[in-house]
Order: sequence, then C-alpha cells, then structure tokens
Amino acid sequence: MRIVVTGAAGGIGRTLIPLLCARPEIAHVAGIDRVPATFSHPKLSFRVADILQAEAASVFEGADAIVHLAFSLTQGSLSVEAMRANNVVGSLNVFRAAREFGVRKVVNLSSVSVYGQGENLDEQAPLAPSSLFPYAQQKAELERAVNRDFADIDTVHLRSTFVLGPNATRFLRRMFTGRVTLLPRDPYPNIQVVHENDVASAIINALEPSIHSGTFNIAAPEVVTVPELVRNKRKLFVGIPISWVEQVVGTPPETGLSRPVDSALELFRSSLTVSCEAARNVLGWSPKYDAWDARKSSDRSHWF
Repeated sequence: MRIVVTGAAGGIGRTLIPLLCARPEIAHVAGIDRVPATFSHPKLSFRVADILQAEAASVFEGADAIVHLAFSLTQGSLSVEAMRANNVVGSLNVFRAAREFGVRKVVNLSSVSVYGQGENLDEQAPLAPSSLFPYAQQKAELERAVNRDFADIDTVHLRSTFVLGPNATRFLRRMFTGRVTLLPRDPYPNIQVVHENDVASAIINALEPSIHSGTFNIAAPEVVTVPELVRNKRKLFVGIPISWVEQVVGTPPETGLSRPVDSALELFRSSLTVSCEAARNVLGWSPKYDAWDARKSSDRSHWF
C-alpha cells in the first residue's frame, strides 16, 4: 500500500508517519508540506510543496490512499481569506488530485468544532460552527463540499477534539499547560481532549480496506474543563477571567469578520463534548490515553 500524507511536517504528521512506516503492509509513504520533514525512513519520500499550487498534484500519482492533515488551526497573521485558501481551496485541490490519479480513499482530519456547541453529540448532530471561529466554519464547508462533489471517493472524516501530546501546536500547549490561562464564566464549559497517538491510531484504522466512507468523532472519554486541565494539582496557577479580556478587546466588528482574539475567546465560552461509539463500533478504535495523560505529555514547563 502507498500512502500520501499532506501536512506531513505538522504535529500529527510527525506522530503518524513513523507509525505508518513501521507497518509491513505499507510499502511507501509520501509526505508533502510547505516545510521540510524532520523524520527520515527508507519507506518515506518527502516533497516541499504547497497544496494550493498545481505542481503539488503529481505527488498523489500512484497512491492507494491519502491522509489529509494540512490545515491552519489559528488565524495568526493570516486574513480569513488566506486561511480559507489553505483549509478549503487547498483541501479541495487534494480531492481533485485524488480523482485525477484514481486514489480510492481519503482520510480527512476534521474537527468536532463543526458542531459549534452541545454535549455528548454523535455524528448525526447538525453542523453549526461558530461564526467567530473561521477554522470551524472552514472544516464544515470542506466536509459539505466533499460529501456533495466527491461521492466517488471513499472519504473518512475524523472529527477530532483538541489534540494534545509532545507534538501539540504551540497554541494548544499554551492553552492547556501554561500557568496562566483564561477562566471561563462559571459554570465552566465542558470539553474533551485527545492524545496525538490516539488520533494516529484512528487514522490507521480508517485506512483499512474494509472501512469505506463515514464520519467519526475522536476524543478521550473524560469530560473536563480548561481550568481543571491547566491546574492539574499545581500549587501555582493564575486565572484571568474571560470577562476582563472581553472588556479590553471589545465586541467583534459589526461586519461579522472574526479577529484572531475572537476565535481564541470562543473556545472558552461553550460546552462541546461528543460520543465516540461509532468509532469504537465501526473503526474498532478506542483511546489508550486519558485526558490527563494527553495533558501531561504536552507539558513543556512554560509559563505562557
């Protein structure tokens, strides 16, 4: 089996690719990212390229399956339009290339943020991403477009919650392991997290030939709050009420355009938890790490 991994140099790519290369049924892994890989293996080839560019398409030739991990989680200095170009336009380029080269399956890493808010949601819950969180809106847009326009490709959407672990994004490490964090309004919203290794195992299970199109939630079973995870038995912990920050930054613009700060604050406002029964029953997946394991493995002992 030949697998292509987009976003291969990102945190989940760095977790997944060594596991793929270790599997005897996988003959070759081709990685693609805008930055070079930090991992090497006889089974691995790597191309520095951008999925927005036409010349990147040839990397998909001869693939049996694609694992699509390329995405921008936070806006940072990007405009919403530039973020959408990567998360939606570039992603659709991947699916067009899959069709062009006859790739049979795509495993697309999506997000539980497409639901907006709710508790113990299954995959039949309506998509209602927050208007203040472009990443969630773009993940929902991509899912809808793929389901509508690429029904000929077996697509497995894995809706993951916050992914923690040694390769977690800097944004998530700061959010969950810094000694200074935002305090949501009481009662604190309920959330879930998941360890990067459990996300990787869900992807590997989804690549099995017996698995066809479907959508699956991926999360550790514990329902927690951000302050619980951040505090984590620490004696020294500083919480800044979200209401203070809201007073400083003001309300979002009336145009409805989201600022980066609006997206960050939105993560602290609403409960969002999911059921993973479908992943257990269909993919044969179950997490090996609990929320506390995931949080502990992300800790780099920084203040902010």
